[in-house]
Amino acid sequence: MFGMYLDFFTKDKEFPFYIQRGEHDAPLFMHNHVDFSELTAVLDGTALHCVNDEVYFIKRGDVFVISGDTGHGYRNPNNLKIYNVMFRADKLFDADSDIHNSPGFKELFAGNPTDNGFQSRLTLAHNVFEKFEALLKEMLREHDKKESSWKTALKSNFMLAAVMLSRAYSFPADDSKINTVNIDAAVAYIENHYTEQISISELASMSYISERHFARMFKQIYKVTPVSYIFELRMQRACMLLKNTVWSISKISSVCGFNGANYFTRQFRSLFGVTPSEYRIKK
Repeated sequence: MFGMYLDFFTKDKEFPFYIQRGEHDAPLFMHNHVDFSELTAVLDGTALHCVNDEVYFIKRGDVFVISGDTGHGYRNPNNLKIYNVMFRADKLFDADSDIHNSPGFKELFAGNPTDNGFQSRLTLAHNVFEKFEALLKEMLREHDKKESSWKTALKSNFMLAAVMLSRAYSFPADDSKINTVNIDAAVAYIENHYTEQISISELASMSYISERHFARMFKQIYKVTPVSYIFELRMQRACMLLKNTVWSISKISSVCGFNGANYFTRQFRSLFGVTPSEYRIKK
């Protein structure tokens, strides 16, 4: 496996920190981070995130931390846009900081894959992710501008981001030692067909389990119901089309799998607080 070092990105030994905003339209080879950790936030698009021998579907709102000898890479990226924050935890987190007492912090920033799989990840609610994204934007601005006291500002914002993630982290239930292989086929099908009509019974059949068991397993792993998961993917695609095309609202609602422009507009306003037309103008 290819090993990456922090000095591939920054030569500053006193302040081992680097942040960038990137895009992936091609697979990213498996690699590990030899002397640093990496925090990644998914801004847009989708991909399959490979972590050692496991594979996870990622989308906007997903955040994860890769540390130690953990290998990872991306497969099947689709307009994947992310923030990467590369850092040395021992240099940024003071040894006597009370953040070390946070269970969420320990799981995210000091954990490695275990028998329960890769747990250094979470999905932020829409309103929380917007605040987290604002912190990332400010960190990138400070990093690029390098104005007076920029390192102090960067460290402060990074600490705020770490606290936000630690507080948002939720631990799996005690019975969470489940075999996700059973629903891999269903998740892959959702990824490729979420704009079409999909039934829970169809997904459960692909997983060779009952509808009830499939729904329970899915929510336990992805923290949302299968219906909500599909809905979020459709909304993310709709946002992308609103920002990057001149298609009509009716056409966008249709290609994203919504049952009519009026229904799409109501659901969009309920989720984002603005109509699709207003969102397009603002973006």
